[in-house]
Amino acid sequence: MGQKRSFDDMQTMSLLVATLEAVAVLILFMVHGRAQEAPSAQSFGLGVFFMLPFLVLAGLFAGAVLSLALVIPTVRLSEALGRRFGGREAWWWVPVVSAAVLAPLGVVAALTGYLGPIHAATAWCAATVLLAVAGLVTRVARKGLFGPTVLWGTLGVLSTGVLGLMALDFGLVETYAPPVVTRASMVGVWTDGEGGTLTLAEDGSARSVAVGDPASDAGTAEGMERCTGRGTWAYDRGEGDWGQTVLVTVPECGGGEESSWEVGGDESGVTVHRYIGDPDSWNLYTLAKARN
Repeated sequence: MGQKRSFDDMQTMSLLVATLEAVAVLILFMVHGRAQEAPSAQSFGLGVFFMLPFLVLAGLFAGAVLSLALVIPTVRLSEALGRRFGGREAWWWVPVVSAAVLAPLGVVAALTGYLGPIHAATAWCAATVLLAVAGLVTRVARKGLFGPTVLWGTLGVLSTGVLGLMALDFGLVETYAPPVVTRASMVGVWTDGEGGTLTLAEDGSARSVAVGDPASDAGTAEGMERCTGRGTWAYDRGEGDWGQTVLVTVPECGGGEESSWEVGGDESGVTVHRYIGDPDSWNLYTLAKARN
């Protein structure tokens, strides 16, 4: 390649680029979260810039893993294939190898149902671009390249945050907000679609039948064990759209403690949900109102 390159140079550049890419992806993930139902995703705003130190730490860890597990091996393999089949190292082997290395992950995601075919293909293309860019920069790593990469990479990350905020402010990304409901509209039977039902009566009484995460063991999902019993309920309007909650107390379940169900869904179908485990996981147990 006409230039000296040490393994330390490769390692440093690989870690730097992978970290910058990881931080940018985290910011995009936060923007995307504003369109999701989970309330914990709604914190993206100007505060993202105050979160940058924490995002950088998370990106540094992710970058270190990606650098050692993917970027450097991809560069080494692309160089070896170039020498083997073309007699010399060629840059275009990097995107080819990147696509090939990540293809099995996309296939597994699609076959297991973790992602739909279109989403899996989109994720594969995006990941291929990120890995290829990191590999191409790492391939030409040298000491004089570190400073410009830090400068332009940092500007790129900051630009990602600014463009994300602009997309939200100008409506290019539609932010999610739960529908506004009333106490009367919450009266009825709510179901999880797997045999669990929660009946909320006009007189404030409630009846729970097998309500809880069917996949969890009893007592291991923070009060989400299957619950059957009778109790009471109330509707709390709270402050703002995100403050709406349905408070249910069933003595036979959860030690008799009051459970809080947040309102979600949209105008075409209101839902109530609770978190399973850590709220940051966005793992929701959801009930939809049964149609008469």
